[in-house]
Amino acid sequence: MAHSSLSKPIQQQGFSLLEVMIAFAILAFLFTGLFASFNTMSKGWDAADNRMSKTEDMRLIEEFLRRQLSQMIVVRVMGTDKGGNKTPVFAFNGASDAVRYAAPLQPLQGQGGIYLIELSLKGQKLQMRYTPYRPDTEWDEAFDESEPVLVYDGLKSARFSYFAAETLDQDPEWQDDWETEQGVYPLLLKLELADSERQWPDLLVQLPQVDAYVTAQVPR
Repeated sequence: MAHSSLSKPIQQQGFSLLEVMIAFAILAFLFTGLFASFNTMSKGWDAADNRMSKTEDMRLIEEFLRRQLSQMIVVRVMGTDKGGNKTPVFAFNGASDAVRYAAPLQPLQGQGGIYLIELSLKGQKLQMRYTPYRPDTEWDEAFDESEPVLVYDGLKSARFSYFAAETLDQDPEWQDDWETEQGVYPLLLKLELADSERQWPDLLVQLPQVDAYVTAQVPR
């Protein structure tokens, strides 16, 4: 009598402990790789977002400074002549770490009026001070009670310079300081800024002129 194949016992084969451990090791390796990839991607996204934010900050600050400096106007404040006598002088005073001038104040344009303004570099900070313009005011007196307003923090280097010559007989050149006791404004103001990551594009601003000096050539 033939025996049916259904009567044979079914043999079930399971996984050995070694195979299970190998499987878990492979899974752990895969998860570790995926986690590292996600972590790297996350850092890349954060870095890109940070760069975009800094680029936007740089653009906004450059736009603000260009608008502010380009509105410089010719007025006078009290100063001293070469003999030490009190006399009205043009409201411009430039050094490598600061510039003082007169202009409408950008955030307060709707209110009208002229302000004496100081942009200065203090360590890693670019700061601004301002006060309403009065022709009988001296520079130091004008800013006695003016608190600095932070424009940007995080600079690695910064410098103002001025393209100017004292007379029409001289060729203009870049200088680290300039006072308008000579009776003229510089042709150009340049602001060089750099943070820890990059050198910003030089900010060049053409300044107002008060006499025939304006016929001097401006570099392209």
